[in-house]
Amino acid sequence: MPYDVDRNALNHYLERNDIPSAQRLFDIFSWNMFISLNWPAARNGQPDANKSLSDLQLPLRWEFFREADSIFLPDGAQPKPWGESKAWLGAEAKVKEDKPPVRDLWMTRKADPGEDHQVLDESFQAFSGPLVDQNGKWVRYEVLVNKTEFDYLYRNQLYSIDGQVAFSKNHMVDFPVDDGKRHGCIEIKLAWKQLGPDDDPTRFLIRKAYVQHVIADGKGNIIKTKPTLETMGLVGMHVSVRTQSSPTWIWATFEQIDNVNANDLEKDSKGRPLHPNFFNPAAPTKLVNQLPPMNAVPDAKGHFTSWAENRTTNPTQVLQVLPVPAATEALNDQVRTLLKGQGSVLQYYRLIGTQWPVHPGFPAFAGGSSVTGGTSTPESILYKIPGKVVPVYLVNTTMETYFQKGNQVAGPLEEDDRLPQGETSDQAMVFGTESCNGCHFSAGVAVGFKTDENGREIVDSNGLRIPVYGKNGNFGQTGNGNFSWLLQLRAQSRPVKTH
Repeated sequence: MPYDVDRNALNHYLERNDIPSAQRLFDIFSWNMFISLNWPAARNGQPDANKSLSDLQLPLRWEFFREADSIFLPDGAQPKPWGESKAWLGAEAKVKEDKPPVRDLWMTRKADPGEDHQVLDESFQAFSGPLVDQNGKWVRYEVLVNKTEFDYLYRNQLYSIDGQVAFSKNHMVDFPVDDGKRHGCIEIKLAWKQLGPDDDPTRFLIRKAYVQHVIADGKGNIIKTKPTLETMGLVGMHVSVRTQSSPTWIWATFEQIDNVNANDLEKDSKGRPLHPNFFNPAAPTKLVNQLPPMNAVPDAKGHFTSWAENRTTNPTQVLQVLPVPAATEALNDQVRTLLKGQGSVLQYYRLIGTQWPVHPGFPAFAGGSSVTGGTSTPESILYKIPGKVVPVYLVNTTMETYFQKGNQVAGPLEEDDRLPQGETSDQAMVFGTESCNGCHFSAGVAVGFKTDENGREIVDSNGLRIPVYGKNGNFGQTGNGNFSWLLQLRAQSRPVKTH
């Protein structure tokens, strides 16, 4: 598995301002990461040289990574050491048995401050809602990290909000980069689709998984149901790596090739025409990339605040707004041809793109309407984050479906929730989607807890203190999560003791 791109070659291209050639370096790095992570593993989690890319029914290297839900525990409890998690032990056992592992896609996280219900975040896209495939089934998600990142979180107690507050008093979050011998931090996010009778399982990386279905009663309240064992196909994969060349991380994203477009003249393994996973060609006038209306978990006024699976079955009509760059697609064709020759199911995946910083020290450009005579665009969007990151936009249709808005007001795209007090939101019209890097720049770390006018910590309806996050973080003041949302979205705090 590569540590970084070839930095000598990168510097050579950057000195000549040859961004396309540099981009190819990063795209090759992304494919190498994808193949390495999906290589069959030995019992120690390292690649098994006796296996090949046609043996993907066996435990893969990423399956020895640590699941986020096993790190960020209820009440901010200390997680088990590396190698003692359920996933690691399960994958290790399956290697010994020469069988595929079974995944858990049913985890819950803490309720957000002020909420009295559990949020089944493995069923929702980030800061959004569910994605419904053409079979009327929800896509599921999971996040995992490598040992380098786990060790950093564990050593500094960043797995809890209390630990983050203590850490941030004297330190900034600074996830390790590679040193040429050991990998820097790696995070991966996976999107899984429940396969139905019309889907061809030979075109997907497949795992059995226990799925917790989000079911509501007649009033919209979520009711408990038992997880069911389903056959899931991988439809999306984010890979983010912190390296010496890219302190703002390298961001690569892959999709299954039939997600939004399929050649209906081509037949699947059962002789049926291919069909897209998330687009219906027979409904060309249907609105695209539309978040379903909320239909569950009513608040005190009867307004719905979430979604239920049994009430959200209308397929999402997904359109990929920005095409894959031609150079990236040409590389995809080369790699997929090689994978086809090896009989690997990875031939049915493609790289959508790779984000990386051209000049890591280049500062971010402030947003707001008072900059440069009434609008801060385009600089506030081109350089929303440090580093002159390219490409500006990068979206995975299975994970950021609803960020693909196209023509829109600039303010939200500039993340106007971070504007200084007194600054007004930019109302200029621009074209935009979003990007991995742009979204993760907003991630914060807890720097304290909200207090009342007497300095006493405020407790919400769940008996939890309300954290304050970093200056780049939404809802925050000072600090920085160093591009990882796990700190802000997953960590919990110790409950307040009452007498």
